Amino acid sequence: MTSPSLPLELVEDVLYKIPIESLVRFKSVSKDWHALIKDKRFIYKLLDLSHERCILVGHKAIQLSSMKINNAPLCVPAPEKLHDYTLKAIIHCDGLLLCKCDEGGEHDNGRKLAVWNPFVSRLKWIEPSTYYKYFDVFAFGYDSVSRDNYKILRIDMGIKTEIYEFRSKLWRRVRATVDEYHRLCQAMSMNGNMYWVAQTKSNDSKIEFIQSFDFSTETFKPICVPEETDRFHGFTVHRVLLSGYGGDRLSLLQQHTHLKIEVWVTNKLTDGDVSWSNYFNVTLAHLPILPYRNDCRFLAYCIHKTKKIMLWVEEVDYNEAYVYTDVYVMGEGEIDKQVEATIRRTLHDQSCNHVYVPSLVPVPD
Repeated sequence: MTSPSLPLELVEDVLYKIPIESLVRFKSVSKDWHALIKDKRFIYKLLDLSHERCILVGHKAIQLSSMKINNAPLCVPAPEKLHDYTLKAIIHCDGLLLCKCDEGGEHDNGRKLAVWNPFVSRLKWIEPSTYYKYFDVFAFGYDSVSRDNYKILRIDMGIKTEIYEFRSKLWRRVRATVDEYHRLCQAMSMNGNMYWVAQTKSNDSKIEFIQSFDFSTETFKPICVPEETDRFHGFTVHRVLLSGYGGDRLSLLQQHTHLKIEVWVTNKLTDGDVSWSNYFNVTLAHLPILPYRNDCRFLAYCIHKTKKIMLWVEEVDYNEAYVYTDVYVMGEGEIDKQVEATIRRTLHDQSCNHVYVPSLVPVPD
């Protein structure tokens, strides 16, 4: 083991290369190491150096995938506070998980919101201004002026939009308005802002777009989807997923039934107007058909290497009454697959898949 007497700059360079799940154990080496690992500058630099992985979040445990297709996932127990709830949705920002929880029943007071970081072993319940509702839409991000100034957006469609700010520990109404829409995939955070694929109606036709919310200006902005897609002209697109690319661009995956998978990427979001370019297409025989599920909790992907993606698909074996996750690495003309990339769970054990970057960012007080 590296000696604690080494220069702290050298120790820091070494610690950046250690996986988050192992790094937490090094705090006990010395007071200097403990102070370094808890230092805000170190925590956020480590976060910026970390890679995307897939996390399977259940009410009793999480499973964190490896970026190597044959490696077993890491399992971390969930806090007992979550054991009595079903996770209806999760949103990830800086290693923090915003969890939409439901204990069942028809009463709104059975719905709760929690913020949790599995690697710092802390969970915080967020008290509502009024009861959380079934169709509430949430987003999670931060103000660009101060990265640790985290905020939660709550959209009660047609009624109100409000923000919870961790520094004040209060909800407040905001003037930002948004037309009513249907969310098609999980929200994703990038550089403090939130993005999700949405669908609205115009003259009896369905229009799809990406809804974004800027937590610094507290405003909504719609972003177009690729114009070349034929989604607006028929029903050939079976599934659409949103992810990030390179830390400053969006990526969109579309599957056209069993015939083709398309992956698109944008220019840098800081460039102003957003435009799309085709990253690659997969048209091989025997493509996996991604399940169409309205709550979008069972699919996740990220761009893994140049011209390749890693895709996690939750599958159900109804004969054996269990659920597992397939993982695919796809490129143009190439598919690798591993079955049961996560530990089996029962049909009644609800969970959510999400692209995740593990971190040591503390849960805000």
